[in-house]
Amino acid sequence: MKKQLRAIAAFWHREYGRFVGITALAFLALTVLAYIVGRLVPDVPVTIIRTFNESIADAGIIRDDGSFLFGNNLRAMVMTVLYGFIPFLYLPALSLGLNAAIIGMLAALIDGQWLLLLAGLVPHGIFEVPALLLSLAAGLCLCRNINRYIRCNEKGMMKP
Repeated sequence: MKKQLRAIAAFWHREYGRFVGITALAFLALTVLAYIVGRLVPDVPVTIIRTFNESIADAGIIRDDGSFLFGNNLRAMVMTVLYGFIPFLYLPALSLGLNAAIIGMLAALIDGQWLLLLAGLVPHGIFEVPALLLSLAAGLCLCRNINRYIRCNEKGMMKP
């Protein structure tokens, strides 16, 4: 058991922890960038939030009380990790950018009412955003490791 815990700690320290940090910084930077774009071009946040609301309504993932289903969030996070199996594309970054853009555009849309934004994000975001960042980091780490395996394959099974 101790050997497994040491292996997990080494993996976190050597690889995954770096991806979590980079993912968190990228998420924050893209959110701020989306906020700035939303403040400079006020029509963009309205269009993006309207499109997001329509896609959520069409997907049927909202309960009658307006809350998101746990299963949908779990499915989205599992898919983000599975996107990492597709080499060279880094598809989890697309999910990172999309989620950051939605939060940044929403912040631009509320026009400085930060308490309102926090009241809307904190109740579910306290668990959802960290879980999202962990799954995005896992997908990016997986994609990088698969890319490295393909490029450095010495068995001769896949040649350029």
